[in-house]
Amino acid sequence: MDAKALEDLISETVRVYCVTMRSAEAPIGPDTPLFGAGGVLDSIGLVSVIVEIEQKLSDIEGREISLMNDRALSQARSPFRTVRCLADYARAQIADGGPR
Repeated sequence: MDAKALEDLISETVRVYCVTMRSAEAPIGPDTPLFGAGGVLDSIGLVSVIVEIEQKLSDIEGREISLMNDRALSQARSPFRTVRCLADYARAQIADGGPR
């Protein structure tokens, strides 16, 4: 899955979550902050979106993809900062191979 496709999948998942939760709908793009200062998601929203993205990626890849793990939580800069950061992190997790 290329960077653009991952960014689109993440952006759409975040957008649908925000609409479902009746948050103010703003355009979601690669530089949209997800969590933290100015982020469109609170902690519950972040977990919900990550779980949904993991499920979608696992279905696409035909194997388990985990995004919320020790590796993500131990990084100096969170991979959950923006759509682009999460897409880059997801692409690395997919390339890593993970469980089969």
